[in-house]
Amino acid sequence: MKVWTMEEANQALPYLIEILSVLLEQNKHADLACQSLIELEQRIAGNGKGMERELAYRRARLNDARSKMQNGIKQIHRLGCQVKDLDLGLIDFPSHLDGREALLCWQLGESSVLYWHGPDEGFASRRLL
Repeated sequence: MKVWTMEEANQALPYLIEILSVLLEQNKHADLACQSLIELEQRIAGNGKGMERELAYRRARLNDARSKMQNGIKQIHRLGCQVKDLDLGLIDFPSHLDGREALLCWQLGESSVLYWHGPDEGFASRRLL
């Protein structure tokens, strides 16, 4: 497991912002594809058959969006970061502060890594570095 310094975490932010931007866009596509699929399934349930090709197409769109999202999350994990909340763009960086395990905490939209919390704590427990 990579242990990050604050400087390393801040240097990784441009790359993470790029990945998260794509992930959030794919998340929107997945939400739309899922809603579209649900609507079609409801129509099919109401009137029978004849829409199998459209159903397969919409399932493929949803699977494609999900696959792209999984790949983006894997990219972030390969860096040694943890995706805590994709919708919020919340990323943790394993670190050490004062000889203890800690997680540097960053949220999309913040200019730099400014917060941390303990490994058994979350976003609500963030403290200023």
